[in-house]
Amino acid sequence: MRILHFGDIHFWRLQLARDFYYPKRLLGIVNLAMRRRHHFPAQLAREAMMQIASEDADLVLFSGDMTTMSLEGEFRDAAKAFAPLYEKWGDRLVAIPGNHDRYSPTSVRRNYFESYFPHAAMPEGRRVLSRQFGEHLCVVGFDASRPFMIRSNGLLDRGLERELDHELGMIGETGRKVLLMGHFPYSYPGGLPGKWHHRLLRDEVLAELIARHQPVAYLHGHKHVRWCLRDTRTPQTLCLNCGPAGMASALTDSHAGWLTFELDQDGRLTGLTKVSLSSGGDIERKAVPIPSEI
Repeated sequence: MRILHFGDIHFWRLQLARDFYYPKRLLGIVNLAMRRRHHFPAQLAREAMMQIASEDADLVLFSGDMTTMSLEGEFRDAAKAFAPLYEKWGDRLVAIPGNHDRYSPTSVRRNYFESYFPHAAMPEGRRVLSRQFGEHLCVVGFDASRPFMIRSNGLLDRGLERELDHELGMIGETGRKVLLMGHFPYSYPGGLPGKWHHRLLRDEVLAELIARHQPVAYLHGHKHVRWCLRDTRTPQTLCLNCGPAGMASALTDSHAGWLTFELDQDGRLTGLTKVSLSSGGDIERKAVPIPSEI
C-alpha cells in the first residue's frame, strides 16, 4: 500500500474576524500581515495541492492546519482546494484538524472545520477517529488542538488520553497494524523538547500510550520541517513529520512538500521518500533511510 502524508498547507485571508478582539486574533493578523503571508504564498499552496492531486497513492493522510486563523473564508478556500483530492480518493483521504484550525473559541463553537470538511469530522462527541483499510490496517487520528489565548499548544487531556488508549487497545486485540496520526510531535530531532508555547501539553503521556500500543508509525506536522526518527521511549514506532505543504523556504525540508512510503500487510514500512516542489515547480524526490529499531 502506497501512502502519502501531508499537512500544514495554511490557506490564509488577510481580514479581520468578528472576534477580532480575541488576543490571539490580534497577534495573528499582525503576524500574517508582517511575516507569515510571505512564508506561505497563496500560489504555492495551490500548486502543491494540484501536485498532490496528481500523485499515485492508495491512501492519503492529512495531519492538520488547513487554515491560518480558522476564518470561514479560509475554510472555504481550503475546501475548494481539497475537493479534487476527495473526488480522487474519497474515504481513502483521512484528515484531522491542527491548532490553526481551532484558532479561537468562536471558530470552534461554529464548527467551521466540521462544516466544510464533513469527511474529516470526528464521530459525535468524540475526539478520536478510526478507519479500517483492508484486513490488516487501521488509521487512528486524534484531535488535541485547542484554542489558546496566545500560545500555540495542543493538549492531550485525560479524557482524550482515555479515549485514545481505549481505541488503540481495541484495535490491538484484532491484530491489525495501526498508523497513528496527530498534529503535534512528542519527539524532536536530537531529543530536544519543543518550545513551551508550541508543544503538545502532556506529550509524555502520548509517548507512554505509543510505547504501550506500538503503532507502526506516528504521523504529524506542526513543526515546519520534514523528519524521520525513532524515540528511545518508543523504539518500535517511527515518528514521521511531513513538514509544510505550503511554505516557501530555502531549506528543502521546510519548503513545500510531503512524504510518501509503502506499507505491507505485516506492517513493514519501506520506500520512505521526501517530496518537495522545486523553485521551478518541478517535483524533487529524495529517498530517506529508515532508522532501525533502537
